[in-house]
Amino acid sequence: MDRRVKATKKDREGNIIALCCAGQSWSPRRKADVIKDIVNSKRSYYVQEEGRRTYVRIVAGVLQTTPDVSSNNNLSRLPEG
Repeated sequence: MDRRVKATKKDREGNIIALCCAGQSWSPRRKADVIKDIVNSKRSYYVQEEGRRTYVRIVAGVLQTTPDVSSNNNLSRLPEG
């Protein structure tokens, strides 16, 4: 099941510590749990802007999206949730 991400929670250094989507029972979802979901193929998480989905991936223990032409699809640029 895909989960849309509309916001993030960050620590003082700006590192993403949770993914959020207001009104969803799973939100906020802690980073460690998101990583487990993705690694175990239980869930996928994505950012969607203007009809384009950009999926969250794990790179060296960090949650991020693959850069594309729309900076609005960038996980790190989502509002605080």
